Amino acid sequence: MGMMLTGKDIDARTAERYGLVNEVVAHDQLIPAAEKWATWILECAPLSVRGTKEGSMRGLELPLESAMSRSYYWLQRHHNSDDRVEGPRAFSEKRQPNWTGG
Repeated sequence: MGMMLTGKDIDARTAERYGLVNEVVAHDQLIPAAEKWATWILECAPLSVRGTKEGSMRGLELPLESAMSRSYYWLQRHHNSDDRVEGPRAFSEKRQPNWTGG
């Protein structure tokens, strides 16, 4: 809130500490860091990633209670998908999940 009200900048390390950015890296490490994050995201269930993006972006327009009680298309798709079962199964079998998006 202080940044918004005063217009004062913060440095990258402070932004990281406040959770405004995921990671601070040197310029020459930017592409490897971005690729690392992309790899981590690609390892997740595709329907969960879509649902998380949809819920967080659409939820910004609503009061918290309304955002939390809404139904979101991609989260509903994930809830009714084989991937919802695959994640816990893979975890219990100590293997990487095989996401199908279906």
